[in-house]
Amino acid sequence: MKYTPEVILDLCIDVFDVEGVGVSTAKIAKAVGVSNGTLFNYFPTKQELVDALYLRLKRGLADALGTPNSELPLREQTRTITQRWFDWAAEQPARYRVCDLLQQSGLAGPEAIAEASAALNGPREVLHRLADTGLLVDLPPTYIAQLVQSYIELAVDVGLNLEQRNTAFDAMWNSITHADEHLRASQQHT
Repeated sequence: MKYTPEVILDLCIDVFDVEGVGVSTAKIAKAVGVSNGTLFNYFPTKQELVDALYLRLKRGLADALGTPNSELPLREQTRTITQRWFDWAAEQPARYRVCDLLQQSGLAGPEAIAEASAALNGPREVLHRLADTGLLVDLPPTYIAQLVQSYIELAVDVGLNLEQRNTAFDAMWNSITHADEHLRASQQHT
């Protein structure tokens, strides 16, 4: 097998999934099937390995989410994002778990976090458009983004089926928006 940085990172997913973030680079190299020297040729420090793995996972998620269709109503754009996120996580549970592990551990460096955030621009744009319309409840956008992510993660962890995910989406949507107020106002104007 020809080892490239991408192949090594993909093999690292299972190592981090089983061993956690405290795994040594020697154990990573052994589990991946390369020498310490080969691992260090590609990733001179464990921090560089963690950052590269974090970015690879976040970019994979961003690719799965795609670009929101701006012609759809914002509710449907949000639903599409959450469904695609759920599908990505359910289809690749180890990638989902390691992505979450690296995010929750705080081990990814600031540059990797910024680059990952930029890769996930589509969902952020939808969140900003929701805020611009006045649909979002009056809470910090970072809080709302974490709330949405928590709904998705909980749906994955519990293993909700499609009907349950739709119900969970409705609950999430109602918790972050003034949807009822806008609906009542639009009905009064018709």
